[in-house]
Amino acid sequence: MVDVVGLCKYLEGPQVVSAKKLTRKMAAAAAAGVAATLMLTACQAEKPDAQGWDSGQVTNWAIDEPVTEADVLKAVTAATTLKDLPTKVRKSDLVAASGDDQKAWALPRCTPTIEQTKLDDLGPCTLGDLKSEREIFVVGDSAAAMWYGAFDLIGKRKAWKVVMLTKNNCGPATLTYYQWQRGRTFTECTEWQKWRAGVIEREQPGIVVLAGWYGGNLGPGKKETPQVWRDGLVKTATQFPKNTKVVMLGNTPHPATPPAECVASNPSNLVECASDPEQAVPDQTGWSRAAKDVGGTFIDVTPWFCADSCPAIIGDQIVYAGKNHITQKYGRYVSGSIEKAMAPLLGA
Repeated sequence: MVDVVGLCKYLEGPQVVSAKKLTRKMAAAAAAGVAATLMLTACQAEKPDAQGWDSGQVTNWAIDEPVTEADVLKAVTAATTLKDLPTKVRKSDLVAASGDDQKAWALPRCTPTIEQTKLDDLGPCTLGDLKSEREIFVVGDSAAAMWYGAFDLIGKRKAWKVVMLTKNNCGPATLTYYQWQRGRTFTECTEWQKWRAGVIEREQPGIVVLAGWYGGNLGPGKKETPQVWRDGLVKTATQFPKNTKVVMLGNTPHPATPPAECVASNPSNLVECASDPEQAVPDQTGWSRAAKDVGGTFIDVTPWFCADSCPAIIGDQIVYAGKNHITQKYGRYVSGSIEKAMAPLLGA
């Protein structure tokens, strides 16, 4: 049988594995002209995600000893004056994070298509402690999905099963969204919202975390004010079961340009790649007021990203994938900070 993994590595280029390390059987299979489509499918299936994004590839220290919030805050402050690229940050990773590649932030096999209005199987979207009867649901769009690495670790550490109910461009607030790729109302999102409300009612999770992108998803000419966002979040939360605790996870900064791209071009002058908090940090009042209205918990994530500036590299971590998402690796890095904020809800 052909060693598909080894052959795929060879096809990636000589910097990964030398042709001399191929077995004769592998070389024969390649020379025989394996059908391109079959080989592509096999390589995509066998090839590990870029930068080790697979949630199963987590070191024990990351599970058992989360980075403390105090250490995260120190790292953020230190990063504001950091000039030279840390040696642990690979240039190849910067290139990968320069574009908005879903591999950097999306949970594999848990990204519904535009047309999908429901999931028939929550298995691929389930993380954390899979044996636990306690459930956390994370609800929102791609800016919620990007937190899967953090909640995976929190679930494993605190014995909670985590279900990611996320759909790109379909936010956590119950509103009518716009599908920019199709240039029309996102009707599939409206149906998705109804479906996810039914799933939450059926599953009765102990905690629901609302997260997502605030600003600009309602369509041309429609103003997304903090009040509109607040009302939409409240409408979502009031549909939850009576005993479900609600967490509003605030927005991450919105850099004007991809920070990793800037870092790749300025490895000895990283301060040039930091964002101004006054420009990058979105209005959080919609989130905080909604949390107050429903008796929920608001988590302001800004201090984990910004001090005097919002650096592109923090604690040897690439923070952003493109400019619209954080890398799930950075999400893992601040998982201890989220865990601390949610401690009263998580229990022992």
